[in-house]
Amino acid sequence: MKIFKYSAFCIAAAFSYSLAVLDLPNDQPKVDEIYWKAALDSTWQGLIRRNIDPFSAGAGLIHRPKSEKPGDAVSEGVGYGMLVALYANDQERFNKMWEKASETMWQGSYHDWHMNPDGTIPMDGHGAATDAEEDIALALIFADKLVSAGKWTAYTSPFLQKTYAEQAQKLLDKMWESKQIRSEGVVAPGADWGGYEFVNPGYFSPAWYKVFEKFDKNDGSRWTKAVDKSYEIISKSPGYSMGMVPDWMTPEGGWVGSAGLGYNAYFESRAFYKDAIRILWRCAIDAIWFDESRAKDFLKNALKFINGKGGAPAANFYQIEQAGELLPAEDKWMEFNGEKNESTWRYRREHSHLTIGMWATAAMAVGEKTDRIAFSEEMGKFYEGGDYFGLAKDTSAALEDTLHNEMYFDQFLAWFGTSLMSGTFVNVIDAIDNPKTATVGDSSSLTPKPVSIPKVRIAKKGIELEYLGNGMMFSVSDVATWRIFDMNGHEVATAKGKNFLWKESRKGVYIVKASGADFRLTRKVFLR
Repeated sequence: MKIFKYSAFCIAAAFSYSLAVLDLPNDQPKVDEIYWKAALDSTWQGLIRRNIDPFSAGAGLIHRPKSEKPGDAVSEGVGYGMLVALYANDQERFNKMWEKASETMWQGSYHDWHMNPDGTIPMDGHGAATDAEEDIALALIFADKLVSAGKWTAYTSPFLQKTYAEQAQKLLDKMWESKQIRSEGVVAPGADWGGYEFVNPGYFSPAWYKVFEKFDKNDGSRWTKAVDKSYEIISKSPGYSMGMVPDWMTPEGGWVGSAGLGYNAYFESRAFYKDAIRILWRCAIDAIWFDESRAKDFLKNALKFINGKGGAPAANFYQIEQAGELLPAEDKWMEFNGEKNESTWRYRREHSHLTIGMWATAAMAVGEKTDRIAFSEEMGKFYEGGDYFGLAKDTSAALEDTLHNEMYFDQFLAWFGTSLMSGTFVNVIDAIDNPKTATVGDSSSLTPKPVSIPKVRIAKKGIELEYLGNGMMFSVSDVATWRIFDMNGHEVATAKGKNFLWKESRKGVYIVKASGADFRLTRKVFLR
């Protein structure tokens, strides 16, 4: 049950609060901010529960529980995990992840891209994945800024003997030295691999490069070449007019097929598929953070295309050569769990939290209010209030339950999309150095309207609630033990008496319980 939608439980708090997710006031576009921030809190806890805590080898890393080698880890997950931990404002997990990746995957110039479930690096697991190195570097730079602003505690890696800033600088230097980025600014998919012959445009992160340019003490100007070359290559994409790029292409816009390419080389690399779709998110950030016109032009094409297909309900993967047709309905793949079980088939077509989250970023960057609301509400169909994005059971419209979900890549891309929708994914440096008045975002049916609760004595039939200047007063007629829980089941407050003044609250949905000698009462409250 999506308790957020039941306005009878929705209370507008009249006192100050804090957020578990990073809360830096900003003027970015937003939609259903409180709804999605509560979801971000819960789904980060789900990633910890499913993808981190159950694994002893590589403890602290993000693991893939349903991959070809269940329980393995990849450097991509380190980059994604550190970004999510940063925006979830979880420095403890951030440090553990960075430390374990440094101990097990860092080989001096980059992180090896793949680790076995037992913690070893396989022969084909050596080498860099450039997108991971970029994401890790950005996360470290932003962590350093949080430290300098007094929001995080200073930290030096015991293994590397480096601070966040020191290791970030080394990563930036090594990306160029190891030819992950070629001298002309072409972003290659790995160290001394590709670049001139082929690129993975889903790796291009022009907003990151603009942050690197200001941070890089050794040669900041080199990152301008990476920005310009990335947009030059995007403009040559055979799918540019539709706001799409193929998973793999040549820098001149040609097809490269699938031979010898990386992890996703499906459909002869001519589809806008799982690698490629990330370009929407990465360009949307540049459009929002830096008002980049080249990003906006590309995203306007994307939004026009998807709206022409039906808007948010049409979010999916598409062919490029066939004028933007959906992927073939019969195409599926056996994935994963290491089992040959018909129930684990996954279809290449995918209308899910993953595809909605990525297409939504175009709406956030260049869309109208109606676009933002439409994508937020569509994403709401794939979040059921728990600690993961997706459906508990398949529907006729989507085979996306927890069996068919990979519970790794899809969770991250949905998280990035909703964090952008909520205004959480901000330029940390700019938000701290140039404080802004927080703008009020759009609201859809996911954000309930606050209702007033008349003060009436309801004795043991319920819990009375009253707002005071310094908190919320819960009351019953007899002495009770009070307990308040968040939506992850964590107890956040407790007290005893007829009345309970709760001062330390924060945005989200909470369960308030009062129990006495002969009664047990429960109430849900939504704090805005």
